[in-house]
Amino acid sequence: MKPGKLHGKTVIITGAAGGIGTATAALLDREGANLVLADIDLPRLQELAERLSRPALAVKCNITRREEVAELVARAQEKFNTIDVLVNNAGIIIPSLFENCSDDQIEKQVAVNLMGTIHATYAVLPVLIKNGGGNIVTISSMAGIVPETYSSIYTATKFALRGFNLTLALELKKHNIAVSTIFPDTTDTPMLRFEAAHGGSPLTFLNTPQKPENVARSVLRAITDKKLEQYVPYSSGILSKLLMCAPGAVIRLWPILEKAAESKKIAYQKKYNIVERGENKNA
Repeated sequence: MKPGKLHGKTVIITGAAGGIGTATAALLDREGANLVLADIDLPRLQELAERLSRPALAVKCNITRREEVAELVARAQEKFNTIDVLVNNAGIIIPSLFENCSDDQIEKQVAVNLMGTIHATYAVLPVLIKNGGGNIVTISSMAGIVPETYSSIYTATKFALRGFNLTLALELKKHNIAVSTIFPDTTDTPMLRFEAAHGGSPLTFLNTPQKPENVARSVLRAITDKKLEQYVPYSSGILSKLLMCAPGAVIRLWPILEKAAESKKIAYQKKYNIVERGENKNA
């Protein structure tokens, strides 16, 4: 049997218990990687680990807590001796108009999406430098390129991740560490269903939701080809970047697109028998 593209490589995946994280774990397992699965949902991590073809390490880890991230890295090294790749996938969204956001909703999204990613990256970096290289891959969102209404804080964190990773790509090149950011368009995950139930932006449903496996394949390409940025699908990324060259046009165009997407959001809700409860004010 031909060895996989990641044969012998040790990969940490945060937010591995569902959606894109689970799809990524399944694909990288088939490619021969030794997996360290991290999430706050340990039972689902353990279920995932049992489905994989080789022994994986499942670690309950809240990436907003630096001591838990340090323990994650230590256990990964203890189990597999080293770490070669970090996939920053963990993230949350709490849809709401900014004027209705609570302090807790703001802080929680910044803590997980931005600071959690920074904590994980910072903890793994010394290992990668000592190894003489490796990969850091971060799952952002198309909301890291264009604004997403009813999700200002989520959008802010995803914009921030793009700047963070572009800077790291410049700084870490001397250590042979490739830094990649992936920008998925709408993806059919539990997070998307949460948005559908809690007042998520109609813009999120403008395009037909893609499968998490599409994003997982981009993660693999980012690792093997050291891609700086990837848009899933590619066409959405190019269009989004072009639109951001004229921010004034975005302000005029977004309300029109929202109205056009409303029927698609309703169709998605019907598909999964989702009853929308309005903004998630008490999350």
